[in-house]
Amino acid sequence: MEQTFKVPIRNLFCLLSYIHEMPELTKSMNEIDEDLITYDFIVKQFLKEVALLHRRGLVKDYIEVKESTNRLNGRLVLSESMPSIMMRKPSVVCEKDEYSANVLLNQIMKSTLGSITQNRFLKEETRKKSFLLMESIPEVDSPPLTKRLFKEITYSRQTFHYKRMIHIAKILHDFTLLSHKQGGWSLFNAELEDTDLNRIFEKFLFQFYKQEQKTYKVSSETLNWNLRGNQTYLPSMRTDVSLTHKKGNEKIVMDAKFYKHVFQNYHGNDSFHSHNMYQLFTYLMHQDQEVSVRGILVYPYNGKHVDEVFEWSERVSMEVNTLDLSASWHDIYTRLIGCLEGKSNTYSKHGSEGFS
Repeated sequence: MEQTFKVPIRNLFCLLSYIHEMPELTKSMNEIDEDLITYDFIVKQFLKEVALLHRRGLVKDYIEVKESTNRLNGRLVLSESMPSIMMRKPSVVCEKDEYSANVLLNQIMKSTLGSITQNRFLKEETRKKSFLLMESIPEVDSPPLTKRLFKEITYSRQTFHYKRMIHIAKILHDFTLLSHKQGGWSLFNAELEDTDLNRIFEKFLFQFYKQEQKTYKVSSETLNWNLRGNQTYLPSMRTDVSLTHKKGNEKIVMDAKFYKHVFQNYHGNDSFHSHNMYQLFTYLMHQDQEVSVRGILVYPYNGKHVDEVFEWSERVSMEVNTLDLSASWHDIYTRLIGCLEGKSNTYSKHGSEGFS
């Protein structure tokens, strides 16, 4: 049975901003009280971007348009016109290039506006504003939003100013997909299944360390078994996040495990999840013998902070840490950076003014 976690909308927004390689969305809200960052607030940021694009003028391009007509107008589509011709109907199908705003970027914008108008979590005034913006572009289609549709987007010098709007639209689409799986959402909190949160957090860790520090090279590495014999049936070994020091003498292997409980219980005794420990330890044993390596398991905080360090040798150590995803973003940021310096056992004791 899958378990669920409550995560503040503001922090989920930050996680997804990094995943979509747009951390500046988080940093642009540095001066805003974190308690004000709600679902409705994020939607209003999207509507603000849409309004700016409307004032600037929506991007247009030549698109191919087909229409049935009683006179030649453009290029004749013979294959589609033949049934009418054979039946002697005064109608043919023609295609022509038309300069129109009905392009993919605007279609995604309109579809997102449509999704907002139907979202029961949002305030009525927000949904009404979204509806009015949507109605102002009747010439633009609104296809169903999918992850594949977002992957089709490309930018040019003429369309780069759409990037911020599209990235917020991606995050709102992720919110929609996740909220449909769990009903316990509100303006302030998201309720996520552990599998979804684990997947999100793995991707976030990778992008966070890739963008927020320069000391380590970030990768997800595939390790080879140090065993002789037929390796056909051996399972693959792939790390979530490997951070290799640029001097090449140090490595950190990090693994996120989002279980409701940090400990397993066996005959009344608590212990860390054995398969997680075995897996990480195996990764460490398959590293270069000349490199100092630290393995870090990250669990969600569930009422008890855990910061344990276990040494195998002077070269190899393992750590188990908890991360409170309901903490301020400033504290989460500080803790993750502290992991690289071996200082993960300190949360900020003071409130944060913003997201920096």
